[in-house]
Amino acid sequence: AAIDQGKITPDTTYTDTGKVEIDGYTIQNSDKKAHGVQTMTQALEESLNTGLIFAKESIGNAKFLQYIKSFGFGKETGVELPEVGGSLVNLQGNIKVNYHTASFGQGINVTPIQLAQSYSAIANGGKMMRPYIVQSRIGPDGKLEKTEPVEVGTPVSSKTASMVSAMLVNVVENGHGKRAGVPGYYVAGKTGTAQVPRKDGKGYEVGNNIGTFAGFAPVEDPQFVMVVRINHPRDVTFAESTAAPAWGQIAEFLLNYLEVKPTRK
Repeated sequence: AAIDQGKITPDTTYTDTGKVEIDGYTIQNSDKKAHGVQTMTQALEESLNTGLIFAKESIGNAKFLQYIKSFGFGKETGVELPEVGGSLVNLQGNIKVNYHTASFGQGINVTPIQLAQSYSAIANGGKMMRPYIVQSRIGPDGKLEKTEPVEVGTPVSSKTASMVSAMLVNVVENGHGKRAGVPGYYVAGKTGTAQVPRKDGKGYEVGNNIGTFAGFAPVEDPQFVMVVRINHPRDVTFAESTAAPAWGQIAEFLLNYLEVKPTRK
């Protein structure tokens, strides 16, 4: 959103002190470290919460919420299966700390199919497509009925989509997404590690999280968008060690299955 609005570029820098103070709360990076001067690309590579807050602040809360909705979060995708719309209820009332945490994905909830749909816009030059399950069906009369792709919005420009795609490649090449890489291809994607809310009160469950990796490949001509989600991994904490390796293995299979020729040495 901030790139699309022209407020930042992949090379825009900020000084990461390791934490941000807001409304009496202290928000830290997941590694609890201060990284000093960082670019927006490095903030993605290292999953720096402070960097995403910086980007969000450059456009303001109202514009940020507008983009969240334009990417399809908070409502059903329309896929031909029972689904829920997720919840953006934390962003009602313009509570500053809630917008800060939402900038890096905390405090709102989304479904994996919504996440895949939103990534389709980045992979598809800014055009977001409605997901579907059945490619075609044959009626009782033997007539073949194909499911036609449906564009459901253009949340960002093609220029923005291209720039963010390149940043997501850097996440896989240099950052926490390395284990999602596939030899011979440029892969774009991002890890996500989410805490799980307690059911018996405020706060989060101890020792429990959800690891995701969302991405697409090959970046020059994407053939698929994929989201891998792993609930409650037992022996590791972050998605770079859970969802990312699984994503890379499935992606390698898909690229071979689709007979996509390698594009790099």
